[in-house]
Amino acid sequence: LEEYLGLAVRWIPGYEGMFVRRLFYKLTFRKIGGKTLVWPSVYMTHTYNIVAGKYLAINRGVHIDGRGGIEIGDHVLIGPNVFIGSSNHVIPPDENRPRIFMGHVPEPVKIGNNVWIGAGAIVCPGASIGDNSVIGAGSVVTKYLPASVLAAGSPARVIRELQVKRL
Repeated sequence: LEEYLGLAVRWIPGYEGMFVRRLFYKLTFRKIGGKTLVWPSVYMTHTYNIVAGKYLAINRGVHIDGRGGIEIGDHVLIGPNVFIGSSNHVIPPDENRPRIFMGHVPEPVKIGNNVWIGAGAIVCPGASIGDNSVIGAGSVVTKYLPASVLAAGSPARVIRELQVKRL
C-alpha cells in the first residue's frame, strides 16, 4: 500500500504536492516533526521505520530505504540525489546458496541535528552523522562521523572541524 500511495503522491507539483506529501508521510513515518518539505520525485520505502525531527527538507531525486531504521534529527537538509540505506544483504559463511536468497540484516542510520547532506551523497547502512556536520557533495558515509565537522570523499573523512553557534 505504501508503495502505491507513494507513487501517487511523489509527482504532484507545487505547494499542493508538498502539502499532500507532508500528510502522506505524517501517516506512514513512525514519527515526523513539523515543517517538513519533501520535493517531487523523492522515493522512500519502509517509512514505518523512519523517525524524523522538525524542519526537515528533502530535495529532488532522493532515495531513502528505511528497512533497518533511520533516525533524522531537527533542521536537516538532504540535497538532491542523495541515497540513504539502512539494511545490508547477509553474507553468511555458507556460500552455496545464491545471494538473492540470503536475506537482509538491519543496520540503522542516525543523522543528527542541523546536518546538511550535499548533493549525490550516499549514507551507507550503519553510518552515523553527528550534530552540526556537513557532508560534501558526492561523498560516501560508511561509518560514524563526529559532530561539527565537514566531511567529504569516498569514503567520507573529516576535512576540518566547524565552529558552530547554538541555534
